[in-house]
Amino acid sequence: MNLVGHVAVTVGDDPEPSREFLVGCMLPDVATIARVRVTRPDGEMGRGVEYHHECDAVFHDSPWFLDHTVRLRDELLEAGVDRGAARACAHAGLEMLLDGAFVGDARVQSQVRGALATLDDRAESLAALAAEHDRERWVVTVRRIARALDTNGYTDPASITVRLQRMTAGRRRIELRADHTAAVTTVLAAAQPLVLTAAPDVLVGVRDGVTRRTAPPTS
Repeated sequence: MNLVGHVAVTVGDDPEPSREFLVGCMLPDVATIARVRVTRPDGEMGRGVEYHHECDAVFHDSPWFLDHTVRLRDELLEAGVDRGAARACAHAGLEMLLDGAFVGDARVQSQVRGALATLDDRAESLAALAAEHDRERWVVTVRRIARALDTNGYTDPASITVRLQRMTAGRRRIELRADHTAAVTTVLAAAQPLVLTAAPDVLVGVRDGVTRRTAPPTS
């Protein structure tokens, strides 16, 4: 799942989660965007990071995700996209399309904005999570994401494609070429209605799966 998706799952479990917890839910994705390795924080933020990983474990093992990433990958390959880029765009593109489905929920949008504001406020204190040589870049990137992320862009396949191109830039095995972006946008646009329809059930499935994984064992 992506940034908005993790918040959407959390809001269903707890309508008023703490901002620190929500920042933790977002933090691994923020680190991926920044391309910086970070350690796990303590407290509520650390609990949020753990919840993030539980959500990903359930989601990435779900038949819906596995089936649809294969389908998207094959459609991208048929459209001429390079194999590595097709795999990366199928995976991340599907997650971003789901974000676009979730962001229409006013509660989710409000919690995302609140978490981003808290992320901005905590940027300096988060510096210690990164290695010393990465700290300045980490803080700059955290602030940039917190202040500039337009979650409504996840509703637009063309905007998602731009994000995918930025995400894969400079990574030789998965880099999305400029002349393949139109094909990616077309494939994502065709998949969007199916994702919008499936999103509520996907959300419930992830939430229930996390509950089962984290429930204390019965005697």
